[in-house]
Amino acid sequence: MSLEQELKFEYSDFHTLRSRLTACKAQFIHRVFEQNQVFDTANSDLKQAGKLLRLRQAGQAVLCLKSEPRNHVPDRDFQVKVWEEAETQVLDVHEMQAILEGLGYREVFCYQKVREKWHLGSCVICLDQLPFGRFVEIEGDPQAIWEIARVLGLHTWTWTAKSYHELHQEWRVQNQLPHEESFVFSPEEEARIRAEMDAKM
Repeated sequence: MSLEQELKFEYSDFHTLRSRLTACKAQFIHRVFEQNQVFDTANSDLKQAGKLLRLRQAGQAVLCLKSEPRNHVPDRDFQVKVWEEAETQVLDVHEMQAILEGLGYREVFCYQKVREKWHLGSCVICLDQLPFGRFVEIEGDPQAIWEIARVLGLHTWTWTAKSYHELHQEWRVQNQLPHEESFVFSPEEEARIRAEMDAKM
């Protein structure tokens, strides 16, 4: 189990950011379309325990359990999001879903995003396109996160340690939209995005 530390910045100008990453000699890793399913019990036992069970499809499939860290003391100077994370590759998504449902879990919401991943210094930088907005997520040591944010010019933009699920809920309230846990692209938008990604391969 590893410790994941991250911070998100609301920033939509990916073209400018790619230029800055290239100028800093950051390494481009990949760009993938992600399909995520989050599972819990009917009584939301995992959510109440501060855990998240996710099945992700993005080229390969991965089962991940995120937990609020038990022995980690947060650094108030950096205020990043911290998770304990355990994950493993899954060979058959449908069989894994059947296993989870057989154990009493059910899909409580799903979400999609296009994630473009870069590596710079000791940090991973993710340019994330979601149905409700664009964000930049930086993962790494808290001090390194803020150093990279300053180098890329992100430190003056709106930042948050909230999850995308929390941000989506806030966005729906702000836009006076009915409650909805899931956030996915329309079939037409998903087809357009996938076609665009295939054309660039």
